[in-house]
Amino acid sequence: MSLSLDWSDVRYFLETARAGRFSGAARRLGVSHTTVARRVARLEEALRNRLLEPGAGGLIPTEAGAALIPLAERMETQAAQILDRLQRPGALTGRVRIGAPDGFGNAVLSRMLPGLLRQEPELEIELVPVPAAHKLWNREVDIAISLDRPQTGRLVMQKLTEYELRLYASHGFLKAHGKPDDREALATMPLVGYIDELLYTEALDFNCLVHPGARTVYKAATVQAQLEAVQSGVGLGVLPCFMARETALVPVLPDQIRFTRAYWLLHAEDDREIARIRRVIDFLREETRARAALFRFDSQPGG
Repeated sequence: MSLSLDWSDVRYFLETARAGRFSGAARRLGVSHTTVARRVARLEEALRNRLLEPGAGGLIPTEAGAALIPLAERMETQAAQILDRLQRPGALTGRVRIGAPDGFGNAVLSRMLPGLLRQEPELEIELVPVPAAHKLWNREVDIAISLDRPQTGRLVMQKLTEYELRLYASHGFLKAHGKPDDREALATMPLVGYIDELLYTEALDFNCLVHPGARTVYKAATVQAQLEAVQSGVGLGVLPCFMARETALVPVLPDQIRFTRAYWLLHAEDDREIARIRRVIDFLREETRARAALFRFDSQPGG
């Protein structure tokens, strides 16, 4: 009897392998978890191989499943390319999910991406602005904006932009505590910063660089929450200039305490031929370049 494979069964397996659970794959695919389980079982029966087995953190690929994953990913890429080439000329359709750090996602991308949908109304854009490292390898996102350059993986990487950060305080805070004249004065002042164990990159560990004896009294996992805490007068905080520029916050010792970081744009190497992903990447690069002044300190009021 000849072997017959249904691509959609392979897709259900691939999403389950990525999510580690039938329920997680079901959410991605928009179906019930029983449907996912049934389709994976049908694929296993067709291949006469068990593809997934229980592990400590959920379902994990067996040896046969691990061998199937790269082949399934090629099928996924080819299916996307077929849609790209045969869809109505001039129209891009499909979903593109973008993962980004919360500051850049909420303050920049959330304002930028609606312009893309006005140009490409049949695209579906999903923005995931959370303080975490977004995983491209299991297709949690199609495009990731990262603060770190990945060292491994079949990824295409390009620098999107550099951005500057300064130490900021509210007018009320400075009225109550006085404006520091030098770094040493910061040793006695309360600071706002990240939660140490939730810090997903060392690039954001600023307070130890501000002053080795810095006292961080308020910690938050997101830079948006830190911005709001600094605005409330809880303490001083290192913030991206592109976020602080629209507030009444005052830069503190801006010539002495200054940081520059970079955002990197990443996507899977296999996705470079998918038209909708290329379109979104080009849009992000062009629009970020057009906003270059936004990311510099010297272009903001008081800078």
